[in-house]
Amino acid sequence: MKYSSRFLIVCMMLLFSGCAAPTVVKPRFFWPIGGENPKIEYIGFYEADRDIKHPESPLAQAILGTELGRPLFDAPHGIGSRGDGVFAVTDPGLNKVVICDLPAGEIRWLKKPTGETYAFSFPVALVYRPDGGGYVADTATSQILQFNSDEVVVGRFGKKAGLNRPNGLAYDPANQQLYVADTLNHQIAVFSAAGKLIKRIGKRGIGEVEFNFPLDIALAPDGDLVVLDALNARVQVLHPDGTFVRMFGERGTAVGSFKMPKALAVDGFGHIYVTDAQANRFVIFDLQGNYLLSIGGRSVLRGGQVHPGGLDLPKGVAADPDGKIWIVDSLSRMVHRFQFLSDDYLKRHPLTEGKIFIPEGLR
Repeated sequence: MKYSSRFLIVCMMLLFSGCAAPTVVKPRFFWPIGGENPKIEYIGFYEADRDIKHPESPLAQAILGTELGRPLFDAPHGIGSRGDGVFAVTDPGLNKVVICDLPAGEIRWLKKPTGETYAFSFPVALVYRPDGGGYVADTATSQILQFNSDEVVVGRFGKKAGLNRPNGLAYDPANQQLYVADTLNHQIAVFSAAGKLIKRIGKRGIGEVEFNFPLDIALAPDGDLVVLDALNARVQVLHPDGTFVRMFGERGTAVGSFKMPKALAVDGFGHIYVTDAQANRFVIFDLQGNYLLSIGGRSVLRGGQVHPGGLDLPKGVAADPDGKIWIVDSLSRMVHRFQFLSDDYLKRHPLTEGKIFIPEGLR
């Protein structure tokens, strides 16, 4: 009885001491670095299960200690965002799709109808539909796997349609069509939502509506297609019927050029985000192809801490309508989250909040 009473007293002391702990002001990181009109903010990273799960109470942490956490990824590649704090990462190293549910604090995996985790051969890309279902590109089997809103794989298609190493995916809810970057065919394949091939767009080449290993595709707010024409080191914008609109980008080290582009995404404000793996950065353009900003630099870890803005072979990227930006940092085995500073976001998170920090070494 005495031991129980003492234990209860200790617990109560820890609880009240935890409640009285001073508030820690979190530093904030913005780009352009040192600019008077910041556009992008670094929010954080997701590396281990502790970064997804809701934190324990101060009492539980004091008694049980803080978990070190288990890694989420082995070889993360692509990413898709549902737009509500749920994002999914394709991981060929695990042969799984890892689903990170931030609101629920849960980690799940795409599964079979039997409830077991679905084993992919080489999953590289994922896109959600508005109903919560979506598609995964499995490039090793040249197939697209379809899953429903219960996160269950319910079908597959594409091999009989002649897909050859598919990569990027984009879904158009207005027309209920899926666009696939059919990489080794150097085309864009268009499917119905149920997986029936409708048509193909383009051919191999360097001209308009011609591609050289297209790796990714996204849908712009106006419905146009934005295609990463990887080995041509450029971006092409097309109307949904495949009509050419414009192209921009080139290979090189100059501002707005690419070394090895890997993926792209478009947010609700018409910003195009392109990951440049070899340059360890992502590059931002508007829909007209005007260069806006570059973020990155190979400086992920410093003193055992993640260095905001540092990237090591970035691959997949996703962007939400409200300006959330998700970057797969493949060699660091984590996902970074950034935010476009829209007027609405700044109303909720004014620049006067917190300490503004300039990332050293990335100036």
